[in-house]
Amino acid sequence: MPKEQKSELSLVVPIYNEYQGLEKFHHSIVDVLKESAVKSYEIIYIDDGSTDNTVDLIRRWNKSDPSVKLISFSRNFGKESALSAGIGAAQGEAVMMIDGDGQHPVELIPSFISAWKGGAQVVIGLRLGSSSSWSKRLGSKLFHRVFNLLTGQELVRGATDYRLIDKSVQQAFLSLKESDRITRGLIDWLGFRRTYIRFKANSRESGSPGYSTQKLMSLAANSFASLTPKPLYMFGYLGVFITIAAFCLGLSVIIEQLILSDPLHWKITGTAMLGILLMFLIGIVLMSQGILSLYISHIHSQSKQRPLYIIDYEKSAGIED
Repeated sequence: MPKEQKSELSLVVPIYNEYQGLEKFHHSIVDVLKESAVKSYEIIYIDDGSTDNTVDLIRRWNKSDPSVKLISFSRNFGKESALSAGIGAAQGEAVMMIDGDGQHPVELIPSFISAWKGGAQVVIGLRLGSSSSWSKRLGSKLFHRVFNLLTGQELVRGATDYRLIDKSVQQAFLSLKESDRITRGLIDWLGFRRTYIRFKANSRESGSPGYSTQKLMSLAANSFASLTPKPLYMFGYLGVFITIAAFCLGLSVIIEQLILSDPLHWKITGTAMLGILLMFLIGIVLMSQGILSLYISHIHSQSKQRPLYIIDYEKSAGIED
């Protein structure tokens, strides 16, 4: 069996029930790629359990065009799984991700390729503006601020899955084995040289967005759980604060009431003293949870089995470039 020839560019397209607008999208992709500077390409469609005729349409293209490939899931596993499957199957020197609903402008693909050939290892599409509701915009703004604060890494607001990664980034990404993931967050965690291309999203060709508010909230929660253990420590910090506050308050009451015989006329009752004692004990319990969280975070970190470091370039002594 002849060995499959590798492509210069792999285009990864996650899709779910996009039959109505997919043909127009596909032809626009092919036209742009043929006119671009890329020498060879492959288009990998990852069907995330579509229930319409999406798969049949792609199979027809695959019979007439070997550059079109299909990965069809047995059911709907979600976009993040689809992206991971596409990145894993890609054979190109560069891997580019683009949504199949037509919102990512295909005419910018040559700009991504040009930035990659210019030395960028990660080229990120930065979405300008948003047509979503004010609640989703507010939630997005809050998510990015909290995420950057807790993780210590910068997740640029407006950054999308419309991005291109070099093969070296692809190989590093494939070494990450965790199941609950957010692709763009993991790519950002890897590092590498990056640049941004700003774009204004198009309207959907057809259908409705696959991400509901519930799914977006679930994705945000998975992002925090995957990329930082700091939420585990929050109750521990709260416990330290409550314990110190209760101790100081209790000591003040003992000195003022019992030793100095209430010179400030606080008139602290037995119920209030009991409340301070309960506050102190609650702080101790929360501190204990914080200590337990510390050990859980280490188990969580070990279970992900992430590499200790990512090598971008290595040169042995005495070897010339």
